[in-house]
Amino acid sequence: MIKIIMSKILIIYVDIDDDLGKIGVDTPAIGEEKVKKAIEIASETIPTDSDFNTMVVAYNIYKKLRKENNNVEIAFISGSEKSNVESQIDFAKKLDKAIEITNAEEAIIVYDSPEDAKAIPIIQSKLKVIGIERVIVEQYRGVEETYVLLGRYIRKAISDPRFARIFLGVPGIILIIIGIFSLLNLTIYATPAILIVVGLALLVRGLRIDEYIEQWWENSTIMVIAAIISIISTIIGIVEGYYVGITIKVYDVSSVFEILTVILPFIVFAVVVLFGAKAISKVMNKDIKVWHDIFRIISIIIIYYMIVLISKNFEENIIGVQLQTMYTLSIITMVLVSLYVVFSIIEKRLT
Repeated sequence: MIKIIMSKILIIYVDIDDDLGKIGVDTPAIGEEKVKKAIEIASETIPTDSDFNTMVVAYNIYKKLRKENNNVEIAFISGSEKSNVESQIDFAKKLDKAIEITNAEEAIIVYDSPEDAKAIPIIQSKLKVIGIERVIVEQYRGVEETYVLLGRYIRKAISDPRFARIFLGVPGIILIIIGIFSLLNLTIYATPAILIVVGLALLVRGLRIDEYIEQWWENSTIMVIAAIISIISTIIGIVEGYYVGITIKVYDVSSVFEILTVILPFIVFAVVVLFGAKAISKVMNKDIKVWHDIFRIISIIIIYYMIVLISKNFEENIIGVQLQTMYTLSIITMVLVSLYVVFSIIEKRLT
């Protein structure tokens, strides 16, 4: 039993992945007439879907509260078919519009799926939530109904970009790997390769790395391209270091430096590419702090050459040159730190 209060209550049906948009319903749909029209369209297009049942439940709650003389309004609000973050941003914008139109102060949330539950914190940040109703639709377990339900999920897995990446993308990569390894008579390596692909897919999806990359791409395409180049460079460096390492029979300080000098150029290149891309992004945004990244690039290159010089001295076992190199490295470090402090002071004064 919901307590009768005088403040404006907004009944919100949450559709975070914009299933309403797929059937031609624009949101936010505010008010009884628009809501009834949306339910009518849903009854014709998705009559067996849980979304339709949830819409009806939200409307029934609205009618019940209005009959009890509550100050109540109803709205169907959706997000978008994009990534989780963008969908939530779209939902928040539409929610702001609904609040502005209705002048609501409190909310009752009606939803049906865990994905829709992501909208709850957004609503709580803008309205006082006095009720939450999750609609769980029971399904018949007969053979025919099971096939219908299975077909619906398969169709969603194929048509929805978020699910298609996993259900189509990963099997596609696996089939390509099997085909290529079969042509090259390397089927013995196919199983490890498939396990790596599946493991990476689970890791990427489980940690939502794909969403972060997508968001990062939209915010800064240059940085994503630079990150890909850096990862490739790092992998090549590790492989090169591995092949050098397996040829070494006795491991000592000089052999470690030998492996390091092989890997280090690739690592330095990867880091320089990242900082260079960041500097380009700042130049495009007219950010005065671009000098930070330029300074880092110069410092990394100088330190790299000093490490290479030290490693050569260790290989030749020249003690005097080693001491001179360490002295030079110390001087360069102090100069770089001093320059950084000076530039930081200048930046503060300019800003």
